[in-house]
Amino acid sequence: MYMKKKKKKKINPHVLLVFKTLGVMSVLLICIFAYLLYHLNILPTQYYLLIVGCFLFFDLLFVLAIFKFKKGLKIISFVFVCIFSLISSIGCYYIYHTNDFLNRSFRNRKLSYITTFYVVSAKNNPISSINDIAHDVLYYEGSSLMDQVKEKVNHNQIKEVLFQTEADVITMFEKVMALAHEVMIVEQTNYEMVFQLEKKFKLDDFKIIDTIEIKTEVDQAVENQGKKFNVYIGGNDFTNSLMDFNMILTINMDRHQVLMTSIPRDYYIPVVGHNGKSDTLSYMGAHGIETNRKSLEEFLGIQLAYFVKINTKSLVKIVDEVGGINYCSDVSFTTTHATILDSYDDSMGNKLKVHKGCQHLNGVETLTVARERLAFKDGDRQRQKNCQQIMMAILEQLKSTNTITNYNNILNSLADLYQTNLPREVITELIKSTINGANWEILNQSMDGTNAQGYVHLTTLVDYVMKPKPESVEEVKRKIEQVLK
Repeated sequence: MYMKKKKKKKINPHVLLVFKTLGVMSVLLICIFAYLLYHLNILPTQYYLLIVGCFLFFDLLFVLAIFKFKKGLKIISFVFVCIFSLISSIGCYYIYHTNDFLNRSFRNRKLSYITTFYVVSAKNNPISSINDIAHDVLYYEGSSLMDQVKEKVNHNQIKEVLFQTEADVITMFEKVMALAHEVMIVEQTNYEMVFQLEKKFKLDDFKIIDTIEIKTEVDQAVENQGKKFNVYIGGNDFTNSLMDFNMILTINMDRHQVLMTSIPRDYYIPVVGHNGKSDTLSYMGAHGIETNRKSLEEFLGIQLAYFVKINTKSLVKIVDEVGGINYCSDVSFTTTHATILDSYDDSMGNKLKVHKGCQHLNGVETLTVARERLAFKDGDRQRQKNCQQIMMAILEQLKSTNTITNYNNILNSLADLYQTNLPREVITELIKSTINGANWEILNQSMDGTNAQGYVHLTTLVDYVMKPKPESVEEVKRKIEQVLK
């Protein structure tokens, strides 16, 4: 007697249809992944072909097994197809957001900034608006935007007013306080500086009767500078006017070298377009980052085609998004600034105590350390070193697993952190070189000077400045030229 052979169970036709549909979809997903990765353009060609080739080969193999092989192999192949689909979907997500970040961050080359002017009278003057001006308006002759300010004042007036220049800021304040003139026009940063430097004037002696804002937009687009170039990095304070952080990055992609040149905020150099007048790099920021960039170009005799303008508030955000940074100090110190945002009133918050050695800092604490200079014997020189360390610490944190889990938020924070005219292709080329195994050599140097007093804010106000040491300037130029060879 013969036993009947058991019939092998087949996969339900509906289930098999699902298997086949998902198999075809996995191939499409990999094709989309390959397309997005190609347009992202951060992988060297050999890596791109290897990744895409392997994905397609094995996925097609498993899809073929679903269509042709037996039940057991169909199920195993389906599992692998699901894995490939999941990997492709995740890859598409991260590539899409990276591509969007690069488009937003490296194609917006128009830079705009607003300069604020105050129309000011004496507190005991009955005048309350610019419409009440009966006679003349006094202004300091140093501002290059004054013609635009005059136009705005006359636009709001029933009759045109008479403008008179004053060569000395202190004299201008004295005349208005003595009611010798009705009103004066003063740039916001200069108005605030007068009360810091000249104690004979009190804020209560004056009143602001109107505010005038002048928007300046500059197209900073430049051609690709190749594989050897300089980048000027400027960091604004929270008022978005003073440029408290200044650095030149010199990059040689052929030799894989990066030279970081730190420049103190009070470095006193000729201001481009102001007939040889000198001022600090910090105050030049009130006239837009291109003033700092062009002034440094002329002073050092180098080309600074690219710039990166860093936003202080966004620095706090990015540090918090990456989970804080590790900061190491050679000495213990307590900051003179409080751990606060958007204010110079340090009585509003606690001072930060930093101990010798390494510690973990959050966003506001990182900003407080980046701002600090008075707690150090070397003053702003030490602050520039701290800023270098903070930049490197952020880069280290970006390599952590926290970056993967918080990827989209970090990219959004990075996009808000700066404005730049760096072309996208320069960034992708740097990433490609790194992925291809480039071992970057990071070099550091700082410009030095002597403590002095000088005219600041392009006015007759006198404050602390750092006059460049000729030997330091020559050494900096030599090293920059050496890296660019």
